[in-house]
Parts: sequence; structure tokens; C-alpha cells
Amino acid sequence: MDVQNYLRKYATHKLSCCHVIGISRVNYCMDCIILKEMPNNRLKILVFGERNRKGYDDKKQIRYVDRLRVTEK
Repeated sequence: MDVQNYLRKYATHKLSCCHVIGISRVNYCMDCIILKEMPNNRLKILVFGERNRKGYDDKKQIRYVDRLRVTEK
């Protein structure tokens, strides 16, 4: 299936993220779909949105992350 056909409402997992500037730290979660399991305990995922900003629900990107950062919704 083409990545463009995936929608945020079909997201099955959450990606745990943090944004650090100096000593400030903001933790947040992003909706995602697991596309493939990779070697070395990593996942290929499709992430929806941009950081913890509103209004970017249509933005999608593929990322490779450690399995520990992804949890079920």
C-alpha cells in the first residue's frame, strides 16, 4: 500500500518523543503505524504530524526508531 493512502485515524501505535532546548525538555507522543520490523530491535514506522504542533495532521514521514520508543495506543 502506498504511504499516501495511510491516514492518521488508522494509527495503531504512539511514538514517544522529546524536544530539548538548553535545559528545557518537552515530552510528547506522535501517532504512527508500524510498516516493518528491522534487525537490531528497530522499527520502520510512518509518523503523523510535526512535533507537538496542531494543524500538521496531514504531514507524514517515515522514520527508523528503536522498538522501545513505540507503544500500542
